[in-house]
Amino acid sequence: MLTGCRSRARAGSALGFEEGHTPFLDLPPVLDLPLHVPGIPSATLSTGANIVSGSAYDAIAAGMVDMETFAVLRACMAFGIPLVGLRGISDGAEDLKHVDDWTQYLHLIDEKLADAVDCIEEAVAASLLAAG
Repeated sequence: MLTGCRSRARAGSALGFEEGHTPFLDLPPVLDLPLHVPGIPSATLSTGANIVSGSAYDAIAAGMVDMETFAVLRACMAFGIPLVGLRGISDGAEDLKHVDDWTQYLHLIDEKLADAVDCIEEAVAASLLAAG
């Protein structure tokens, strides 16, 4: 479960925009995700338009990375819909060298994400989905 979304935007840094700020958006580089579900581990996320693997993680100030959450969060914000961010980690500390390096854990991720969806359903039914 995601507690925050940190942008890895770098596109505007050559034009004088601060790294992490998406040009022409009035949003900070770190956005909190306030909803928390009991029983689901939480982490911060770095989101950007590049694949991160191996030693590139050392430069990331977050527990995990993806390429989609910032865009999904912006869409949710535009429509006033809260976001519960769930992610399954399919890569690790080693550099990706083959598609099998990415797919070897997908069956486990699928099972764990299904369990997380069950936790969300239970939390909603018990009115336990709360801003943290």
